[in-house]
Amino acid sequence: MRKDSAFSGLEAAIVLIAFVVVAAVFSYVMLGAGFFATQKSQEVTYSGIKQSTSNMVLDGQIYGNGKSITQLTFYLTVPEGGQPQKMSEVDYLMTVGGNTVSVLSAVSNDATAGLLQPGARAKIVAHLTAASYQPAASQPSFTLEIKPKVGASTLISKTLSSGYDGGVII
Repeated sequence: MRKDSAFSGLEAAIVLIAFVVVAAVFSYVMLGAGFFATQKSQEVTYSGIKQSTSNMVLDGQIYGNGKSITQLTFYLTVPEGGQPQKMSEVDYLMTVGGNTVSVLSAVSNDATAGLLQPGARAKIVAHLTAASYQPAASQPSFTLEIKPKVGASTLISKTLSSGYDGGVII
């Protein structure tokens, strides 16, 4: 009697082809997942670059209008290479000693509805809404936060001298 239980060459070829097909499908799936992950990381990187280049900076000094500060005047700019900022979507917040004193409103400037382009300057006259800021000996400093809709906030901390009576805030 003859035994037919041996593994023939044809069967070995079929098993080998099956392994190759499974490996090809697996590698295709892995490559696709890798390309997808690369594309997503690239999108995140570009989004981060856009966020980081969308900041606004103080261009010059901040000016107050007297002992009891009811308005602040300053200039803002977007650095070269930055993203343009829509001035009507920028918020201003003034804090003293960690407590919110005022959300600055009625901001009048020469580019209220327009875009502030990189390298351009905008004059901002911000009026305090709650009350005037009267510096006390215990709290002579304040922080002005400039918050564009897109991008990082800019924090500007200033300290008033004891005899401050308007003008440049150092």
